[in-house]
Amino acid sequence: MLIKIKSQPEDVLPFLPYVKAGADSAKEELGFLPGRVYDDLAISGKLLVATVAMDGKEIYAGHLMFGGIYPHAKVFQLFVGAGCRGHGIASRLICYLKERLTANQWLSIKASVADDLAANIVWAHMGFRIVRTRAGGSTRKRRINIRVLDLDTPSLLALMQVNTQGEGLRLADRLFHRPIYLIDLNVLFDAIRKRPRSSSAAKVIRAGLSNSIRLMVAAEFTAELLRTSVDISNDPLFAFASQLDFLSRPPEKIVRYLVKNLAPVVFPDRAARGILTERDMSDLIHVATAIHHGAAGFITSENAILRASSYLHDTHKIDVIGVEEFARIVDLGIRVPRMLTTNVGSGLLHTCRNNEDDLVQAHIFLKAMRVEESFIREALDCQGSPAQWSTVTGEDGLLGFAKWEVHGGLKRVADVYMCVDEGHHAAETIIDHLVDAIPRELSSVSSTLVRLHIPLGQVMTRQAALSVGFLPPDGASDNASKLQRLAVGRVVSAENWTSVRQSLVSVAALTLPAQIPTFTTARPSLLVNTGQRDIEMPLNEIERSLSPVLFLFQGRGGVIVPIQEQYARELLGSSPQLSMLAPPEAILRRERVYINAPNAHRRMTPGTPIIFYESLDGNGRGCAIALARITESRVVSKIEALGRVMQRGVLDDRTLGQRSLSKEVNETAFDNIFLFKSPVSLKRLRQLGCADGSNLISARAISFDKLVQVVKEGRIDG
Repeated sequence: MLIKIKSQPEDVLPFLPYVKAGADSAKEELGFLPGRVYDDLAISGKLLVATVAMDGKEIYAGHLMFGGIYPHAKVFQLFVGAGCRGHGIASRLICYLKERLTANQWLSIKASVADDLAANIVWAHMGFRIVRTRAGGSTRKRRINIRVLDLDTPSLLALMQVNTQGEGLRLADRLFHRPIYLIDLNVLFDAIRKRPRSSSAAKVIRAGLSNSIRLMVAAEFTAELLRTSVDISNDPLFAFASQLDFLSRPPEKIVRYLVKNLAPVVFPDRAARGILTERDMSDLIHVATAIHHGAAGFITSENAILRASSYLHDTHKIDVIGVEEFARIVDLGIRVPRMLTTNVGSGLLHTCRNNEDDLVQAHIFLKAMRVEESFIREALDCQGSPAQWSTVTGEDGLLGFAKWEVHGGLKRVADVYMCVDEGHHAAETIIDHLVDAIPRELSSVSSTLVRLHIPLGQVMTRQAALSVGFLPPDGASDNASKLQRLAVGRVVSAENWTSVRQSLVSVAALTLPAQIPTFTTARPSLLVNTGQRDIEMPLNEIERSLSPVLFLFQGRGGVIVPIQEQYARELLGSSPQLSMLAPPEAILRRERVYINAPNAHRRMTPGTPIIFYESLDGNGRGCAIALARITESRVVSKIEALGRVMQRGVLDDRTLGQRSLSKEVNETAFDNIFLFKSPVSLKRLRQLGCADGSNLISARAISFDKLVQVVKEGRIDG
């Protein structure tokens, strides 16, 4: 049987009466559509017709009708006439559609099929997996299977516009084992005795007991206790220490070699005079043991060792860190439920954190989404390693769930399990919120490698993750189920360049240049090494791939813009006061929109750091409150701007009209938002030359030096 597929409107239109008749004969399976829908889709090229040759004529055999919003297609109808079934016509129609959509870089095809229809067997045979089910109409009380086919789109990463020779910042996926950290005797003393660092030392010990890291001691640890204990048989401290895992003492030849090289660096004065104490030697043997066994780090309160931390990191690849700093990084915190209610479209979204009761609903939700059992087990395992989780609910119940847990101490690795009901109208907003908010929270403590696990069929989630810098591990296929990226969580300047550089090497073997580069306006870029290769990355791409982060390179100036208190609170979440009103959707968005007059356009250049100044109007504080990065700026009509502002901004049509006397406004998109811990007053801004006698009523360009000083005084990092 010769089968042909027709797709051009002029070829399809003659068969429309047969298409409508075929659909009418199967209303039970296909549902009812008005006649004009068939006409419109045929004219727009979204109706495929299959024909067969019979008696020298082309006879209508079936049709496929599709639509959807790029890059996610949806099949509305698939029908094969009774006399033509059994010849693979349905498969031919689907294959034709797959080839056409793949060539145009679409990502998926979705179909809704009642669960009591035999057609489910056909859809399954063609590779359409059930990703969730929903209730059908109230009359028949059917369940509807939502089936999705992921297209093998070869240019998926190109679609995300990753501009690094097709590679992007792909990091090696090294097997993760709990890193070993050695502690010295002072950490144990701090933990069990009433000392100023007792609370911090207790957090370090707790992290070891919770399996977030692996705490061990050197053999020298117990040897030192033996030398100092009055009565070993009745020493509870020695008894406790004896139960700890320990690393054996290196061979004496290695000990002597390492101690000889370490002594002039750690204890330069006493080493030069040849008067090292027994305690000094013990400290050096501790460090030598850590180096010899390849421990990830050494936790200590000994100032001499801490002062040598840069040398030990660069020369011996070992992180040396103080008790209090390490405690801050591994602090598990108290899982207190928190909730935020947000206006999205015509309804409300409720985001809740760490509510134990939500885990039961999450299990039901994941089952309904047809998530694989292995994913459900990992996503709901919140009992072992300390975990955090977040739920997003609407009027229809649970719409999104994410759980994450952190391992590794300084080598912070977070595994995030996330699932969203992609069929809901607010799915894009929920996904956008989760893929930005979780890395942002994780990196607020320290740079973190975020490994994102997504169930099969979550195409929108995958696309959103790729758009913010997540990529498959180096060497993995583009369709790998796990994506990952680094989150820096810092504004990076000359002051903290070395420490940030060391943290990225420690977390993911990502190496930045030894010296902070100078910013150039002609295609600024940054040379990085992933441990596998050198990559020259445009600055905007690396800030996207490591977000939240903003690099303050010499010569990179900024702009300062005014914003009223009400809009700052709703757009930036900057108010120290809790509001009784639900904020708009923009507060959940990674990228948001700021509107000002069109004459400000020349200052609002993409890539420029932007400082938001909360004006004195409307009980505002009169101070600089936040820093971000401009991603796009354009002059548009007020009508055109309103669509984006409704989702990513905070103005309505009335206030939008007040932004400019003309018919146009300047629409500026921005991301990588950092709130100032110490807002910088207008008086101080004037002293720095960032403002004149006016109350900063319009956008104003500021130099690199002024930008750095405002950010420094705003205390983003501490």
